[in-house]
Amino acid sequence: MRTVSILGCGWLGEPLAISLKEAGFSVRGSVRSPEALASLPEKGIEPYIIDICPEVNGDGAEEFFSSHVIFINFPPERRDDIETYHEKQIANLIEAIPSPPGKMVIFASSTSVYPNTNGVVREEDSLHPDKPSGKALLRVEKLLMDNPEFDTTVIRFSGLIGYNRAPIRSIKKKKLVLNPDCPLNLIHRDDCIGIVRNIIELNIRNTILNAVCDEHPTRREYYSREAWKYGIEPPLFETENPPEYKIVSNEKLKETLGYRLIYPDPLGIP
Repeated sequence: MRTVSILGCGWLGEPLAISLKEAGFSVRGSVRSPEALASLPEKGIEPYIIDICPEVNGDGAEEFFSSHVIFINFPPERRDDIETYHEKQIANLIEAIPSPPGKMVIFASSTSVYPNTNGVVREEDSLHPDKPSGKALLRVEKLLMDNPEFDTTVIRFSGLIGYNRAPIRSIKKKKLVLNPDCPLNLIHRDDCIGIVRNIIELNIRNTILNAVCDEHPTRREYYSREAWKYGIEPPLFETENPPEYKIVSNEKLKETLGYRLIYPDPLGIP
């Protein structure tokens, strides 16, 4: 039985762990606090407390990182030195990973590594991220993929939606959506789980894949429908000049995995 360690067993990591457990994998999951630890054993997940700040701290870290597959699933912290700090975190994490032959690392990155081009962006495009978080992730992607001790697959997730994560709730407070005619790049949690499972089961290594819906509704279309769905007043829309956007392509992901999205269109999510 192959063992999978999920570093960051939260909104995405915990249901992923449950799905992998149901598929027959032995699963280890890490959280950062004792309060979050209690629910893992009852779901069949071997629990660990591990924090990276930027050193790796936690009892049992050596055992946790000895799994056949490691899913790194935590975002860069919002801080002034975000780029160098996140790089230190991942560099220390790499040092903590034993390197037997065949080890596989999957890194949860983000489509924020792509700048706004007002066009389609693909995995092979030259990257110059607009935001510090995107710059931090790009540096970390390279650090992992350049390491010869294990195989790394990078998943660049677009905006995460589903269950209790609904962007309209933050819009409800602001009551304003800028550039309403720009397209959105979104992905449902169920598809995130399906994609990670497929990568593990098909043993897809040493590549980068965009995880995003097939369709890219405009902000006006999406937030208007979400407001209707939740029974709240639609936000106001305001266009900046000039609007900036990107359309993230998922063609490589579908070709590589043969994956068919559960929710190809964000407007079709119940």
